[in-house]
Amino acid sequence: MVESVDCRYASRMESAFDHTKYSSIIFIDSMVALEGKPLETLPWHELDPTGPILILVVPQVNSEIDKRKRDGRLGKRARAFNRLIAPAAESATPHQIAVGPPAVEIAIARSARINWDQYDDLDPSEGDDRVVAQILYARDVPAERKRLLSHDTNPIAIGSRHGLRSWRMPDHWLADPEPSPNDKEIVRLKARVRELEEAQPSVECSLQFGLEQPQTVFRVDPVPRDARRPITAHVIQRNPSQDDDSPYSLRRDYSYGDRYREYRTKVVPRYTASVHRFLEVLYGQIPFTFMLKNVGRLQVENLVLKLTGRGGNLHNRFTYHPIFGPAAPKPRSSLYPVRLAENFRSPRVIGKHEMQFAVEPNRSPVVEIHCADFRHGRTWEFQGIATIDPHHEGPFVIEVEVTASNMRGIRTQAFEFAFAVQNVRIGDLVDLFETSYKIPFPMIERFKAEVRARNWNWIEAVDVDGEAQDIHEDDDFDDDDVEEDAD
Repeated sequence: MVESVDCRYASRMESAFDHTKYSSIIFIDSMVALEGKPLETLPWHELDPTGPILILVVPQVNSEIDKRKRDGRLGKRARAFNRLIAPAAESATPHQIAVGPPAVEIAIARSARINWDQYDDLDPSEGDDRVVAQILYARDVPAERKRLLSHDTNPIAIGSRHGLRSWRMPDHWLADPEPSPNDKEIVRLKARVRELEEAQPSVECSLQFGLEQPQTVFRVDPVPRDARRPITAHVIQRNPSQDDDSPYSLRRDYSYGDRYREYRTKVVPRYTASVHRFLEVLYGQIPFTFMLKNVGRLQVENLVLKLTGRGGNLHNRFTYHPIFGPAAPKPRSSLYPVRLAENFRSPRVIGKHEMQFAVEPNRSPVVEIHCADFRHGRTWEFQGIATIDPHHEGPFVIEVEVTASNMRGIRTQAFEFAFAVQNVRIGDLVDLFETSYKIPFPMIERFKAEVRARNWNWIEAVDVDGEAQDIHEDDDFDDDDVEEDAD
């Protein structure tokens, strides 16, 4: 039937080209042009390794592609196809689009008027049906040389019912899928983030805890009131008065009696009422190492670094409370030295590249550090000790905030430490009368090592009222007691 159609119209018009010069004549559907890679770049040698190849476009395909010129997804490809086929449309002759091998030319097919009455299975309103019918009625090409190239099954099936040979376009001939609007927006935002990051410094934060997780921290019951008197008496017995009331003493401390009386009647009873809190601190201390790196290409200007403990406090020293009782005051010599006030010391000049504590680590939740110029490639390390509050429902978290005058916004990061709470009595942890530990506290080995080295800068001694004491200068503080506790 196809052959009779071509013969009927072959004599009415002279051929626009010599079909015998082409080894393959391919009719394409709109899918090839709109969804495939550019025609001039397709691997045509997979279809015909020698060529030359002629690509023909029937009017229905040309019309379908033309309608896509303003399509949001396919418009660019439709306009590119129109530019490619324009020379062939203007000259009404084939136009070469690939030198090859194989050489590839393209032209617009000429179709005769279709007698739809001959095709009771074709619908003129359906695009695929019109494409196949126009190929069947195409002039200039014998029926046996016509071949349909499509990626869709429907036009191939329609053509095969009418004796039209076909070749299904391989998947790797298809263009890369267009990203969805959401994907495009994500790509755009990522590009914007990269642009902003390149225009500002880049820092990295890391924090390592010095103990395995989870740790057990203890919620300690206070000493019952009726049990406080024996403990108070035991501490006073271990710390008798050191007053020298000899009438022959020329260096007698006449203030000592009042000071020892206050120690016996006030300081020691306050210790007995608070020793459970001292134990909670002792067994809740966790070492950590924080590190800040400038990994970008720009310096960080006016850096503000903030560490916040959620569920506990931060410090840079080990907190030592008088676990087995405060030491008795010592007599003061008549040559008691007068210390210059701290205010008389010359203030230290802070260099613009130095890290300065704006909020000192002081057994409080917040530590803040400033630096005027944190140069690229620089690393700063902070050795800290966190104290977990056993009355806080975990986990314990150290939140890090970093900002600077040449950084946009505040960068935050959180580091968690998992722990479990156990309710205990004082006697479960220590023996106050034997001055011994029943359960070692987590940092006991480090504590012993620093005491043996007499590294008092690592230890902050705190009295029963929570005031820090200077181990070197406080006359009422006995470093021998610290050594005894360590042993």
